[in-house]
Amino acid sequence: MKRGFTLIELIVVVAIIALLTGIVLTALSGSRAKARDGQRISDVSQLQGTLELYFDRCGQYPNSLSTDANNGCPSATPPITLGTFISQIPTPPGGGSYDYATLSTSGGPLANYVLHTTLESAGNAAMPKSLTVMPTTPDGYSWSASFTCSGSSPVDYCATSN
Repeated sequence: MKRGFTLIELIVVVAIIALLTGIVLTALSGSRAKARDGQRISDVSQLQGTLELYFDRCGQYPNSLSTDANNGCPSATPPITLGTFISQIPTPPGGGSYDYATLSTSGGPLANYVLHTTLESAGNAAMPKSLTVMPTTPDGYSWSASFTCSGSSPVDYCATSN
């Protein structure tokens, strides 16, 4: 007497494995989105630290997120750039760049900044803070760039020097 699996038994086993694989892959896609969001939040936090180091040395925030430009720092020997504090500006997972705007008066020092990125999932536990609007603009000041920090979907994530 030969012993073995019947065709029906094999089909049932393959179907169960396919079902479990589908469930696991579906669960992982949400985890991947949260991991990318966590990387974006980590990058923004790293950029905040870099901007604060630059501010400490130069008395103002840089004009742009560029590691090789003078960025408005008063002349110093050796020259101070963002590259003094960070080797390269991180890029968000999936490409693109982080939005950056500064607040200044005409010809005055850059007194404030906002960093912006868009997250994939709402309610990310890794999100330490989120602005729902751009910080207020005092009379005589203006933002160097325009983007929204509305908190709408997809989720806007903004960090500021305040």
